[in-house]
Amino acid sequence: MKPEPMQHAKALPNTTSPIVKWFDQHGNTATAIICVAMIGGAIWFSYYRTTSGRNEQAWARFSQARSAEDFAGIAEDFSSTDVGAWARLSEGERLLESGISLMFSDRAAGLGDLKKADEALRKVLSSSGALSVTRERAQWALAKSVETQSDADSTKAVAAYETFLKEFPKSTYKVTAEERIETLKSGRAKEFYAWFHKQKPKPADRAKPKDGLPSGHPPIGDTSKELPDDGENTTSTEKKSDAKTDDKPAEATSLDSVQDRLKKELEADFNRTPLQDAFKLIAEKCNVEINIDGDALKAAGFTKNMPQTLKLDNVTGLAAIKAILKKYEQERVPLVLVVDEEQKKALITTSEFAEKEKLTPFVFPKESEKPKDNAENPKEEADKPKAEDAPKETKEESKDAPAESK
Repeated sequence: MKPEPMQHAKALPNTTSPIVKWFDQHGNTATAIICVAMIGGAIWFSYYRTTSGRNEQAWARFSQARSAEDFAGIAEDFSSTDVGAWARLSEGERLLESGISLMFSDRAAGLGDLKKADEALRKVLSSSGALSVTRERAQWALAKSVETQSDADSTKAVAAYETFLKEFPKSTYKVTAEERIETLKSGRAKEFYAWFHKQKPKPADRAKPKDGLPSGHPPIGDTSKELPDDGENTTSTEKKSDAKTDDKPAEATSLDSVQDRLKKELEADFNRTPLQDAFKLIAEKCNVEINIDGDALKAAGFTKNMPQTLKLDNVTGLAAIKAILKKYEQERVPLVLVVDEEQKKALITTSEFAEKEKLTPFVFPKESEKPKDNAENPKEEADKPKAEDAPKETKEESKDAPAESK
């Protein structure tokens, strides 16, 4: 008689290991934990890849930014990141630089830029994720802004520098901050800022168009000089007007050329005249619109208020522009002139921005090159003595010369 299967199972020894028993009891829980860990790892890896790509994009935009508006856009798009904090700091520093410069030429605009700079710098200081070096530079720039807006009471400016020293006692700006505090407490500094605060400089008004009729034009409504409306007079008048038109075709064409307008002669007498005012005078004299690319100048370390000192009498507008630009041709990024004949405008920018915007800088004629006026004045050319017409020394004269000297 064969034993039952159950009897054989009971007869076998119990060989189940502890690990098998543990999996029998907790296998479902362990599987769930492993799945959750794998999903979490996948999410972390995806986030890391996305964040890394986003940071690369942010730094790429940061490296190409030039103006305060560019940095402000980066700070908004990448807030709560290191790139965003640096962009906000750069925005504040650009506005601070512009505001200090404008305080000497356009007080209202300068104060406006300083207020915007204060807002940007305070955002950096209030950001919890900003690095220490970013906060240090923001606090220093804010102290400079407060000092620039001071009046006879320098208490706020002194407090701003003291706050900076308290927050960053080991800063590289420590010595300078201590010197500013000592200076601002002196009576001489208070007297200066009291005077400076009262100044209200404004930019020069643009030249207004000259109203009225051209010289020699009869008054409108005066019929005393009108010719009778008959065929002969009409025909003769038309012939005269046609003759005048045919006599001066070049003059009509020159009025439409920016380059020809800049050939008009003028006197350039600048004594520490701001760059923008110097070009404004040339533009008015030559009747040409000359714009200055402020963003390009800032990126190269220039400003529109750089003083110009030179005196040129009876030179063309092109020669005056060339004399100004020549001062900066040895700089890392020189200034250039771009002439747009289609828009009837001229632009002062840098070689770097001209290349970036695919603009062609104007090539000034060399100093040795002079205009050929011989065709216009053939008589003067004929009157000039030629080398062949010069008196020749005879042999007898050449022999007598040393004898006389003896």
